[in-house]
Amino acid sequence: MTDEGSPRVRHARRADLPRVVELVAEHAAYEKGTPPAPGLEQRLEALLFEAADPRLRCLVAELPGGEVVGYATCAPEISTWDGAEYLHMDCLFLRDGHRGLGLGELLTDAVAAQARSLGLAEVQWQTPAWNEGAIRFYGRIGAEAKEKLRFTWEVPPLPFDAVLCDLDGVIRFYDMSAMEEMERAAGLPHGSTAEIAFAPETDQPLMLGRTGKAEWVAAIARGLADRVPYERGHALGAALAEAGFSADTTVVDLLRRARAHLHVALVTNATPWLDDDLAELGIADLAHTVVSSAGVGIVKPDRRIYEIAVERAGVPAERCLFVDDRKENVDAAVALGMVGLHYTGPDDLREALAPVIGRD
Repeated sequence: MTDEGSPRVRHARRADLPRVVELVAEHAAYEKGTPPAPGLEQRLEALLFEAADPRLRCLVAELPGGEVVGYATCAPEISTWDGAEYLHMDCLFLRDGHRGLGLGELLTDAVAAQARSLGLAEVQWQTPAWNEGAIRFYGRIGAEAKEKLRFTWEVPPLPFDAVLCDLDGVIRFYDMSAMEEMERAAGLPHGSTAEIAFAPETDQPLMLGRTGKAEWVAAIARGLADRVPYERGHALGAALAEAGFSADTTVVDLLRRARAHLHVALVTNATPWLDDDLAELGIADLAHTVVSSAGVGIVKPDRRIYEIAVERAGVPAERCLFVDDRKENVDAAVALGMVGLHYTGPDDLREALAPVIGRD
C-alpha cells in the first residue's frame, strides 16, 4: 500500500505540465544552460499525451501535500555497439532543499522500472563533470561513469524550400535517330528540321497552347519547303513530333528523394499534351506542382511564369532553387531572387541537393 504520508513518484499528468516546465527552467539554470524556448509546455504535451505511442516518459516526485519538487524523463534509444535498445534518462532533477531526502532514489527506481517494463537491461545518462553531488549519488546506486564529451550541434537550415525544375534537357531526353536518318536521306544538314521546328515563330504558338501537333508539323513542312518537297518536310516534322523519349532515372531519383523534404515543381515550356507525356514517362507524380507554358500561356524566360511557379510553390522566391539547362532561363530566375543552377548533368543536381538528401 502507498503511505499517504510519504513522498512518491508517479507519471506526470497534463495538469502537471506547468510545474514540470518550471522545474525544467530551474534545471537549466542549475546546469548553467540555455533557458527553455517559449512553447515548451505545448511541445511536451504533444510528446507525452498526444502521440499515439509516446516514446518520452515523464516521472514526477511529489511531496505528501501534493507539491511536485522533481522530475525525471526518459525514452528508449539504440546502442549501435551493443546492437540493442537501452533507456536514455534525459533529465533527473530535484529542487534545491529537497536533495538528500531519498527522492533521487525514488526517481531512479522508477526509471529502472520503466526500463524493465520495456524489456531493456540498461539505462544511460550524462551529467556535468562539475556536479560532484550528482556524481556521488550515481556512484552510490551503482552507476558507472564513462569518459566522453557531449556535443550539441544545431542542424544547419536547408538552403531552399522548393525546387523548380525544367523538364526537357534535365529530366526528359529525345531519341532523334529516326528523324536524323531521314534528314541524311533527304540530303539535309544535321539539325535542319530542329532548326525550323524550334524557331520562335514555329515553336512558340505550340508552347503557348495556341496550336496543336498537326499545325506544328505543317509549319515545319512549310519552313523546309525551299529545301525539300512539302511531303518530305511534313514527314520530317512528323518524325520529330513523334520522336521517342525517356527520363533520366538518376535525375528522377534525386528529385523523388528531394520531394520528401521540399516542394518540387516542374516549370517547363511544354506542349498541350504534357500530362500524357508525363504519364508515359512514369513521372506523373514526380512533382507537387506542374507549371506548363501551354497551360498558363507564358513561356520562359518571361518573369511571369516564374512568379506563377513561386506562388504555387508557396515559398518566397529567394527560398527556391531553379534548375534549367538553358542559361537565359536560369538568369531570369536569379533576377527574381532565386538560387539558380545551370544544369549540365546529374552531378550538378546531386551537388545542389546534397544539403537536403545527403551524399551517397
